[in-house]
Amino acid sequence: MRYTWLYCALCAILLCLVPYPLSWWLWLFLIPFLIKRQGFYCLIAFALLFILMIRIKPTVADIPDRRTELHIVEIHSSYAIADYGQGRILLYEAADYGLDDVVSADISCEKLSSLKNFGLFDFSAYMKKRGITQSCQLNKGRLTAQGNTWRARMWQRVQSYDDSLKSWLKQTFYHIEDADAPSFELIGSTGIHLSLLLHCLTVVFSLWVSKRSAQSVCLCIIVLIAHLTSWRDSLLRIFCFRLVHFLFPHMDMSDRLGISVLILLILRPYIVNELVFVLPFLFRFLLLFQKNSVPRLLYTCAVLIPLQFYYFHEVDVISLLMFSILRFFYMINYGCALITLLFPFALMQEIGTAVLSIVSSIEAFHLSFYYQASLCFILLWLSALLKLLQRRNIKAMCALVMLLLYSQTAPYLRPYAQVLMLDVGQGDCTLISLPFHQGNILIDVAGSESRNIPKEIIVPALHAQGITSIDLLIITHDDLDHSGGLEQLQELMEVKRVITAKQNDVTFGSFHFQFLLAEKEFSDKNENSLITYSDLFGLRFLFMGDAGKQAETALMKLYPNLRADILKVGHHGSKSASSPLFLHSLHPFIGLISCGAHNFYGHPHQEVLTALANTKVKVLDTPHYGAVSIKITNIFQIYKTATHDFGIIKLR
Repeated sequence: MRYTWLYCALCAILLCLVPYPLSWWLWLFLIPFLIKRQGFYCLIAFALLFILMIRIKPTVADIPDRRTELHIVEIHSSYAIADYGQGRILLYEAADYGLDDVVSADISCEKLSSLKNFGLFDFSAYMKKRGITQSCQLNKGRLTAQGNTWRARMWQRVQSYDDSLKSWLKQTFYHIEDADAPSFELIGSTGIHLSLLLHCLTVVFSLWVSKRSAQSVCLCIIVLIAHLTSWRDSLLRIFCFRLVHFLFPHMDMSDRLGISVLILLILRPYIVNELVFVLPFLFRFLLLFQKNSVPRLLYTCAVLIPLQFYYFHEVDVISLLMFSILRFFYMINYGCALITLLFPFALMQEIGTAVLSIVSSIEAFHLSFYYQASLCFILLWLSALLKLLQRRNIKAMCALVMLLLYSQTAPYLRPYAQVLMLDVGQGDCTLISLPFHQGNILIDVAGSESRNIPKEIIVPALHAQGITSIDLLIITHDDLDHSGGLEQLQELMEVKRVITAKQNDVTFGSFHFQFLLAEKEFSDKNENSLITYSDLFGLRFLFMGDAGKQAETALMKLYPNLRADILKVGHHGSKSASSPLFLHSLHPFIGLISCGAHNFYGHPHQEVLTALANTKVKVLDTPHYGAVSIKITNIFQIYKTATHDFGIIKLR
C-alpha cells in the first residue's frame, strides 16, 4: 500500500494541470506506469477517482439583462460575488450589503476582463477557473432578505464594531485589507499560520486529554471558523489534511498525503497550480524523502526560493530568513482575532495590532532579487533538492547554487533583443531590451487617476524580466496615458535618462534609435509625438506614439523609402491615424495596438482595423491578446502573447 495513494495523487495533479483534451491521452499513458509500480489495485483506485474528478468544472451560464435575485456569497475589498441560481457573477458597488444577503436588482452584465501581462496575476483567468465570467455594477438594488446564517450574523457583528476593530477583523478573517496593511502573501493567502495555530492547540490540549481527542477538538475548531467566516481554499485544505490524518492514524504518511490531495482536488480542482495548494504540498512531499538531517532554515529557504521566483518573480531575503518568525506572528494575530470574534476583549485587539506593527516593521526592510522562473527551472531545482535531502550530495548543493546564480545573471546571458508591449489598459508602455543586457529602453509610461500603474503593472513586469533600472525613457508626448506615470516610476526604479523632446539619434552599442521628423513642428500635440524608429537584427520597428495623419503624410514625404515590419499603431488605433496610404507605404507585418478593453474612446476604430486587414497586417491588440513579446536574433524572429498565441515573423 505504501505510496499507492501518493502515486494516484501525483497523476491526478498532472491531469488537472494539462488541458482537457490532453487529459484523456495522459491518463492512457499513465496506465502502464501505474500497473508496473503498484499493480492493478492502484490502477482501479485511480480509475475510480479519475471518473469522479475528471474535469469537475463550475458551470458557466450566460446571464440575461433582467431583474433577478442575487445571493451575496463572498465579499472582497473592491467587489463581491453573488449566486443568481444558475451560476455566479462578480458584483461591483456592493459595499452596502453583507454576507448571505439576498438582493433584488436590475443587472446588465458584461464579460469579465482584466489586464494580461506575462507572469503577472490575471484576475479574469482566476475568476474563470471558479466559474465566474461575468461582472456587473450593482448601483440600484433592494434588500429582500438579510442573511441569517452564522457567518452572516458574524459579519453583521463585525460591521457594528468601531473602525479600527472592524478593519483588523476584516483583514484577518476576510482578507479585506487597508492599503498600508502588511500583506506577506506567502503566509496570509496560504493559511500556514492557521496550520501552526492548530498544531499548537493540539499539543496544548494533549496535556489534558488524549491526542485523538485533541485532534477531534481542532477539527471542530476548523468547522467553527468556517461557519463563522467561510470555507476558504486554505481552510478547506487544512481540514482535508487533518481529517485524513485523524481517520487513518496508522496509515503511511505518503498515502495520507495522497488521499488528502485527491479529496481536495475532487472538491476544488482549480487550486492545483495555486500557491495555497502548492506550498503546503511541497513542504509535506519533500519531507517524505528526507533521509538526512537538514537545518530547518535551509530547508525552508530551499522550498520557498523557487516558489517566490515562480509566483512573485522576487525573493526578499529578509522575509525569507524571517519566515518562521513571521509565521509565528501571524499565528498570534489570528489567535487574538479569533478570541475577539467570539469575545470582544480590548486586550486581544491591542496584542494583535501590536504584532501586525512588528510585522510591518520587518517587511519595511527589503533585500530583493528578481527572476521569472520557468517550469524547467522549478523542476531542476526540486530535483537537486530531492537529492540533497536523500543524501548529503555536494553535486546537488552545487546545482542549487548554480541555479541561483543563473537566475541573477540570466539578463546578461540573453542573446536576443526583445520588444515587449505591456498591457496597461488605456495607455502606452513598451519595453525594448537589448541582447546581453546592453540597454533597457522604455517608450512611454502610462498613468491613471484611479490606480498606480507603474507600481501595479510596469515595475513588476520589469522585475520579472530581471530589470532593476531603465537606461532610457522616451516620453512621446505629455498626455496622462503616455507620461502620467513618470514620477511614480522614478520613485520605484532608477531611470538614468529621460527624453521628452525631439533630438538626435541615440545609440546603445550597435543599436540605433532614430527620432523621425525631428525638425518638424505641428500645431497639435498628438502630431508632435516623438516617432521612434529602430532596426533590431534586420527587423524594423516604428513607434508612432499618438501621431496622426498629418505626421504620417510628412513621414511619407521626407522618408519615401521608409519601411516597417512592426508598426506600433498611432493613437491607440484611433481613426485620426493609420491612413490606408500610410499603411500601404510601410507594408508592416504586425500592427501593435495598446488600448483598454471597452474603452470610452472606441479604440481601436473599425475603420483602422479594416485598413489594417486590407493591408494584410496582423493586428495584436492588448484587449484581445494582452501583452505582446517579440524576440529577435539573426536566426529567428518570433512573437508570443499573454494569451498564449505564438507565431514566426516572416520578413518581406
